[in-house]
Amino acid sequence: MKRKVLYLLIILFSLFYGVNAQTFIKSEQKSIVGIEVHFRLDKYYLDKKYMGNEESLQRFAHILDSIGLERIDSVVIVSQSSPEGVYEHNVWLSNNRARTMRTYLEENHPNIKEKLYVHPDGESWQQLRNYVVKDTKLKDTTKEKVLAVIDADINIGTKKWRMKQLPVYRYLLTTYYPRIRNSMFCILYYNEIPVPPAPEPEPIYPEVPKIPVPMASRENVTIVALKSNLLYDVFTALNFEIEVPIGDKWSIAVEDVFPWWNNGNKWAFQMWEMGVEGRYWFKRTPVRKVLSGQFLGLYGMSAKYDFQWRSSVNYQGEYWSAGLTYGYAMPLGKYFNLELSLSLGYLSTAYRHYIPSPGYVELVKDPYKQGRMGYIGPTKLKASLVFPINIPLKKREEVRYE
Repeated sequence: MKRKVLYLLIILFSLFYGVNAQTFIKSEQKSIVGIEVHFRLDKYYLDKKYMGNEESLQRFAHILDSIGLERIDSVVIVSQSSPEGVYEHNVWLSNNRARTMRTYLEENHPNIKEKLYVHPDGESWQQLRNYVVKDTKLKDTTKEKVLAVIDADINIGTKKWRMKQLPVYRYLLTTYYPRIRNSMFCILYYNEIPVPPAPEPEPIYPEVPKIPVPMASRENVTIVALKSNLLYDVFTALNFEIEVPIGDKWSIAVEDVFPWWNNGNKWAFQMWEMGVEGRYWFKRTPVRKVLSGQFLGLYGMSAKYDFQWRSSVNYQGEYWSAGLTYGYAMPLGKYFNLELSLSLGYLSTAYRHYIPSPGYVELVKDPYKQGRMGYIGPTKLKASLVFPINIPLKKREEVRYE
């Protein structure tokens, strides 16, 4: 109960005292210091070059070193979004910003990992209210109108609409809204190193048997991802790909490209290609646990084709190819990923040339233009839309005793 009250005080501290600098609140036993990191509009990735974030992170590291690990009680991450746009999307942004900063702190300050606590706070109308109250450029009558909208107990959409009707809205949007898109690190530490009291002798009671009660926790796990290469789709080359994750670092993808268009003996765009690729994901993004970030792949594929454009392009054949792939996948909204990749390798094709007869009545094989050709270089270019399919899976079963 005492710890819950303490975190509530930290959250209130972040709301009422949040500024773009380090801020202290001291008591006889403990102190709180806050550092702010800001985000760009509609983004949750950390940009160190934005609004002095790099200096803030350096200041945070310096404060941690000066306090010392043994004096730190906890570090609470409070993340917020500015109150414009869709409410549900802003809550999602706040959650992802908190997750991004937790990942950053765990990677760069692993010694405080066990002392980290996250509090996504959604849209922060309270911070906007504080800025308006402290603004010396606004007239009192203007402040009253703005505060009346902020404090109104009405539907959130109506409140945002009323804010937009105020003449001062553009000023607030450009001056204060960027400051509210933030994550604050609130460090709670002891003014003196706490000395635990000497333990008192415990009374001896007869042992009572404890009944184990299994408690299951669950998480969403990606079991498969469905894909389509948008670059192929533009040229009507229908395609489909399935990728299955194997743990957090590996995956295997199977793709099929199957355009099968023709118009008599005048033109044809027919190809059936099958391929398989094993991938190693060596750097992931903080939002998706699997199938996101950077990867290296080893692929192999084969195909048969028939390409014709009137009498200028007339080839049939088969080919196979193998090589390496480098790619990057990133979240695209809440449900999709965007994957970009380039493959380099060797391609070998057996080709046959043919000539259409007058009037395109039939196709005649050309015995002088056939053979096999090899090629080394780029073999695949992808910009794929990815839809990961997730299922709730039992994560672990912990046993509690009652």
